[in-house]
Amino acid sequence: MDTPNWALVANGSMARLLELDPAAATHWTERQCLTHPAARLHGSAAGHEPPGHSIAGRSGLAPRSEAAAQERRTFAREVAHALREAVFASNPFLGELMEQLDGVTHQRLVASHAQDLTQLSLQELARYLQAERGG
Repeated sequence: MDTPNWALVANGSMARLLELDPAAATHWTERQCLTHPAARLHGSAAGHEPPGHSIAGRSGLAPRSEAAAQERRTFAREVAHALREAVFASNPFLGELMEQLDGVTHQRLVASHAQDLTQLSLQELARYLQAERGG
């Protein structure tokens, strides 16, 4: 029996786990879609006050919220156990996700890419992943 190949495409609030059918090397199936909407909330909307002074009124920008970073770390722990072969995740989520992997998963990991592919359709993802595999 062939070992399944998995790919996880993720950003800080969504992760899609895909499996390559060993019998049909171009057929990918989406096995799971995990979401974590709290990672998209601003600090005050998530029930946290952003640290320090905000310049939002003056220039439309506010400092990055520690609450959002904490939510991304929480989500990274939730999806880290699902990884087997390849990871395509946005920055800074990729680093946070990699920190949550255990030794066995790190050994099985073939590649990681700092790219957010979560919004691609399954067909677009299949084409992209097939090109990455060299086939």
